[in-house]
Amino acid sequence: MSEGHENIIIYGAGGLGREILQMARITLGREGARILGYVDDGVEPGAVLNDYEVLGGMGYLEQFTEPVSVILGFSAQKAKEKIFSHLRKNPNISFPNIIHPNASVSEYASLGKGIVVASACIISLDAVIGDCVFLNCGAMVGHDTTIGACTSVMPLAAISGNVTIGERCLIGVQSAIRQGVNIGSDCTVGMGSIVFNDVANEATVLGNPARRIV
Repeated sequence: MSEGHENIIIYGAGGLGREILQMARITLGREGARILGYVDDGVEPGAVLNDYEVLGGMGYLEQFTEPVSVILGFSAQKAKEKIFSHLRKNPNISFPNIIHPNASVSEYASLGKGIVVASACIISLDAVIGDCVFLNCGAMVGHDTTIGACTSVMPLAAISGNVTIGERCLIGVQSAIRQGVNIGSDCTVGMGSIVFNDVANEATVLGNPARRIV
């Protein structure tokens, strides 16, 4: 167990944060880590959610003097980037990867920091997963695919091999991306969309075949 993983805090007490806390109990908990609770700027300190307390907001973490691991428990891409960039300046804070035991991650995949991989996900060989990427239940990432930092991939999305996805993207539920496609940064792929062609930066695509709507 690496330094800082003895104490764990989930940043975000919404539904996804509470789910991720349960994953942390299964994964890091078996290594002897201790989950302290949540921090959330929008929830009253002292509130108890699924047996764990909301400890405070950003100010609580900024005043924390012991080594602590922080897991970002939300999927909003730009917010993840902002909070990760701020917290990583604190030498006491580390960002573990949370990988559900039912997920399959190739030993040849390359993973950044602060990644969350939910149940039934597959990450194939030589995939590159950037910092703070979130893969929700059943998402599949093909061989030699790169996913940029702070991107969120929703349940049952299928990303083929040799795909490149930029930073801060949202890949919708049950969407599919054809092999070799390049998707720029700050893009949204709508729910159920089938992407056959490259997607420009900041575009939103939807449909089968996916077409740009924004």
